[in-house]
Amino acid sequence: MVLSRAVPTPSDTTPSAPPEPDRLAPQPRLLSGIVLAAIACFALLGIGSPLLGQSVFGATDEMVTMSPYSEVPEFAAERPTNNYLDDTWDSAMPNTILFADRLRAGEIAAWNPYTAGGVPLGSTPNYALASPLTVPFYVLPGWFAPGVMKLLEILVAVGGTYLFLRRLRLRPAPALLGGLVFASSAFMVVWTNWPQTRVAAFIPAVFWAAELIVQRHRARDAAVLALAVAAMLFGGFPAVTGYTLATAGVYFLVRVWCEHGRERRRAVGTLALAGGGLAGAVLLAAVQLVPWVVFMRSAYVVGRGQTPDDHLSIASLVTSVAPWALGSTNPYGDVYWYLKENLVESMSYVGAAALVLAVAGAAMARRGRALLPRGAWAVLVGGAIAWLVLIYGGRIPLTVAQKMPFLFSDNFVGRARCILGFLVAVLAAVGLELLLRRRTATDRPRRGALVWAALVWGGVALGGLLALRLARQSAFRADRRLDGGGSARLDHLTGELAVGVALVVLALACAAVLWWQSGRDGGGRPALRLVAAGLLPLLVAGQALTFVVPYWPRSDKSTFYPVTDTHRYLEAHLGHDRFASLYRALSRSVDSVHELRSATGHAFTEQRYGELIRSMGNASGWTSTNVSVAGGLTSIASPTLDRMAVKYGVAALDGPVPGEARAAPTANGVAALAPGTAVTRPVPGTGPVRALQLTPTESADWTPTDRIEAVVTDATGREVARTSRRLGKVTGGAPLFIPVAAEDVPPGTALTATITVRAAEPLPVQAVDGQATVGAVGSADDGLKLAYVGSAAVYERTRAVPRIRWAANPVVDPDGADRLRLLRSGTLTADQVVLEQPATAGGGTAQLEVTRDGTDDTEVTVTARGTGYLVLADPIQDGWTATIDGAPATLLRADHAFVAVAVPDGQHTVRFAYASPHGNAGGWLTLGTGLLIVAVFALGVLRDRRRNLRQLGSAAS
Repeated sequence: MVLSRAVPTPSDTTPSAPPEPDRLAPQPRLLSGIVLAAIACFALLGIGSPLLGQSVFGATDEMVTMSPYSEVPEFAAERPTNNYLDDTWDSAMPNTILFADRLRAGEIAAWNPYTAGGVPLGSTPNYALASPLTVPFYVLPGWFAPGVMKLLEILVAVGGTYLFLRRLRLRPAPALLGGLVFASSAFMVVWTNWPQTRVAAFIPAVFWAAELIVQRHRARDAAVLALAVAAMLFGGFPAVTGYTLATAGVYFLVRVWCEHGRERRRAVGTLALAGGGLAGAVLLAAVQLVPWVVFMRSAYVVGRGQTPDDHLSIASLVTSVAPWALGSTNPYGDVYWYLKENLVESMSYVGAAALVLAVAGAAMARRGRALLPRGAWAVLVGGAIAWLVLIYGGRIPLTVAQKMPFLFSDNFVGRARCILGFLVAVLAAVGLELLLRRRTATDRPRRGALVWAALVWGGVALGGLLALRLARQSAFRADRRLDGGGSARLDHLTGELAVGVALVVLALACAAVLWWQSGRDGGGRPALRLVAAGLLPLLVAGQALTFVVPYWPRSDKSTFYPVTDTHRYLEAHLGHDRFASLYRALSRSVDSVHELRSATGHAFTEQRYGELIRSMGNASGWTSTNVSVAGGLTSIASPTLDRMAVKYGVAALDGPVPGEARAAPTANGVAALAPGTAVTRPVPGTGPVRALQLTPTESADWTPTDRIEAVVTDATGREVARTSRRLGKVTGGAPLFIPVAAEDVPPGTALTATITVRAAEPLPVQAVDGQATVGAVGSADDGLKLAYVGSAAVYERTRAVPRIRWAANPVVDPDGADRLRLLRSGTLTADQVVLEQPATAGGGTAQLEVTRDGTDDTEVTVTARGTGYLVLADPIQDGWTATIDGAPATLLRADHAFVAVAVPDGQHTVRFAYASPHGNAGGWLTLGTGLLIVAVFALGVLRDRRRNLRQLGSAAS
């Protein structure tokens, strides 16, 4: 493949030389207007009502289908259309909202103390808080910001692609179309509201900056590269940045070789400018990169290694032209996504028209190389092929790539669809440009070009047939596995593909018309060419809308992190301590929005904290970022949770209830609990009790509004507890628990339960002589108390030690495994602390007053009578400092994951504070680099002004 040839180098001041008049497309402004209208329709109609403030561009409608929200009647009938967006509402948005709230209060929150024990927040790029695209959260209401952020993201993606393609000599209409194709490609759609798309939106800007450096060789262009790459680094998710720099690096090196290969000094200078730009990007983002590197060295990362088998199925390529061919995101629909790789990871959409144009751009090798700057066409086509092989083929190429550290070894290669989507978009724009340009006798293809074109079109056709065959096999197997037969998925695949193929045929017809007309004398019939050309962007936008409208969330504003009675209870009783999500309630990091401290969450956490929480038992379902209580409710009484200051455990009402089981009388029949009819039965044994228990005789999935109520009264008829919970999904023969907060009744109290079903149908349960049997769960000596039952069950953990406490008696154990065993043994007392290094004698007592407990610091006034240790059960062993009365103090590793400070006799102020590593070196580097970039731009403007003045003076003379 030839990479170099003689073509004019573009001007230093214009993107490209204007095309010859006889090669202009008819009515270019009108065509550009059509493409702009298509982009506007895609963005505005795709996002839709959130831009008008009528709904939320976030999947909080999925959130309220879970406890405790699901028990609120207002949300009982909520049915989301996309349940693939968990991470967005349970981690990305809560952390962003917390940071924005703190920022508006005048605080830059480097640390989030409310999730997973405590994790970095603004100090690292994990949540894209410093990304330019996150700014809407800081100036707009949280419920309104996501839609505006997505609109801004689309503008950046389209604008960057446009600038890059104009620099490659494409005219406005094709350049704009390339931006539309990229913005509507699979990665940019399915990862919406994750930080990932905020990173990927700047991919075109990096390529544009690289091309600027090659063409203009200016310091300002290196500064543009620094800004583009820094924007990606600030967006988090470094794999996307890595894929981009790897591809753009190859592109840049080829372009430098082709343009300046014979001018060694020029080539070296160009490489130096690019190197300076990359260094500037790293230094500009150093304020977050330095703390991120320090934290990730000690982060608990497990299960992220990749193998050559970890790649996308070729079957998923059918979604490139038929996005819903393999199922939908809607669990209530007819066909749900059924490939092994989930939809977010494997959706491959580019669109029928975009695919046709991209293949055309790749197939017209001779004309493509003549159109683009030297070497560009070859790298773009070669890069697209290489990424296709890596992402979908795997095998030896992926094995080789995974030998590289981090980029492929620890990241699923399917996420490289971000860069593949961009390359396809660029080729689609090139294809449209070539189809619009009039062919002359010199453009007549040679034999080699015809062979190449045949290989491209034939290869795509064969690949499509292979993808179709594998997709049909997947559909057939899914039909057998999920339905035991039938053909629902196979029929669905056929129907969706029929639409996709029809759009491909229509796009091929438009391309054929443009090809045919461009070879006719005089440029053919302008009106026909305009119709064919104008239909292509409409096909791109129209099909993209059929993809994004069902996928992108539009939730009712009432679902945007509402406050329930469970939140209010925790807010009133939690104090400085923590709760833990135990059974499908307040899951992940939603608590950050309400500033409630949780031991669980969705985040990378510190290594020792991960070891501590995982040491309690079964770790099934555990991932590096899913910090959950191993074993759920079976671990609720674990002494490990005591040392973690977990004062409350929160569980959904339909979960099992720990305690002393009291069996119901042996059943000999069935009774139907009629709707609206109260049934009164004695509670087995005596009080106190934690739950009532029925045993349904039939399995059923009750409607969201179907409920069951229970009222517990004592012998005098006084109500001691009341519960109303959703019936939900019940299993015949399995217990149906109704938690009741009746643990404050005196022991020995006889209790009666009155149960009422609020549903359209009766509930059949086990019975004795026609009377429903009722079992119970009584209190137990397990350190638990069912303190509150409302929209969730809240268990008070009575043996938990405070998060901020005084410990007079140190226990020294330098071995990590021994410490973990000791912490879960239950033998430690509240005034003991486990240290790793020899400790000074303790024995004193103290009174503690917490004077500040914020995001980045905690301050405690200690009035000690003798020596001892102030223990803070936060995972802040790295990146934090301690002072006593303003003087530096040693942070001791305590209770494996936490910290303690030795405090002498007397009254002292102890302060724990987050400290950016190395004396905030990252912040100073960012500040200095930012000033340098401003100076580079300012000096460039001054130089241009002086040059213009000299030119004017020369012209006047």
